Amino acid sequence: MKGIIINYRMGRHRIYQNHIIVRFEDINDKYKAKNLIGKRIIWVSSGKKIFLGKIVDIHGNKGHVRARFRKGLPGQAIGDIVLLLEDRSKYEELKNKIKNAVDINQIRSIIINA
Repeated sequence: MKGIIINYRMGRHRIYQNHIIVRFEDINDKYKAKNLIGKRIIWVSSGKKIFLGKIVDIHGNKGHVRARFRKGLPGQAIGDIVLLLEDRSKYEELKNKIKNAVDINQIRSIIINA
């Protein structure tokens, strides 16, 4: 399942760059979003660097979720596609495909078609 990074989690005086808010397709209320808590997501930078995160909580009533990464994501990630991983074996398979990709357009097509 694919999702779009909406924004960082923000407070009044601080931006948390390792917490992001994600909107997934076909998820439009908080009851469906609760089923995603604990699952892993993946975002790939243009330099083939893979960022692995975990969904930790829901955000609001419209089905958005909050995901946490170990390292902060760059600003280029906002508005980009993330992929929800169902199991760990799919992660290893995607990692090998991304290593063999030639450019960022090929990486995006791998994520969209996964």
